Amino acid sequence: MKKLLCAMFLGMSLSSMAIDGHLRLGGITNAKSYKGKDTAFESYAPTVGFEISQSLLLFDVGAGVAYNGKTGGSEIATVPAYVMAKYNIIPLVFKPYIVAKAGRVIYTDDKVNDSNPEGTYYYGAGVGVNFAMLQGEILYSNTKIKKDKRGNGDLGQVSLVLGYQFF
Repeated sequence: MKKLLCAMFLGMSLSSMAIDGHLRLGGITNAKSYKGKDTAFESYAPTVGFEISQSLLLFDVGAGVAYNGKTGGSEIATVPAYVMAKYNIIPLVFKPYIVAKAGRVIYTDDKVNDSNPEGTYYYGAGVGVNFAMLQGEILYSNTKIKKDKRGNGDLGQVSLVLGYQFF
């Protein structure tokens, strides 16, 4: 009996400390015109990412990395690495949450006018829902761009992402 109780306690302890991993795919668009090159929501690009998180009561904390493709007149693709915090509003089967992300851009790609921009800071806020192994999220993100020959500025984007929890 003691062995069974120890095994149950160990199993419950491991599941409470489990790390979740999500593979995320979706689309991203400019939230506003970047340097007057296009209008908001004019063109879309793919976004792909990976996040890991740890549950702590009503919060999930973790880290992630994403590839945000080239959208519209900005023609800038970025790869941000970030930390995140999620507040699980109702942690039942259908789990809505509010998320905040902050980090640094580790790679910036731009092929317009021989420019060599550098993405620096990245932050975002949004809402989402987890249901079983699936995740859906709408996120507004902002990336600070420097060294762009068209001028420095902020690249504001909106993304719709679907994720799958594989561990």
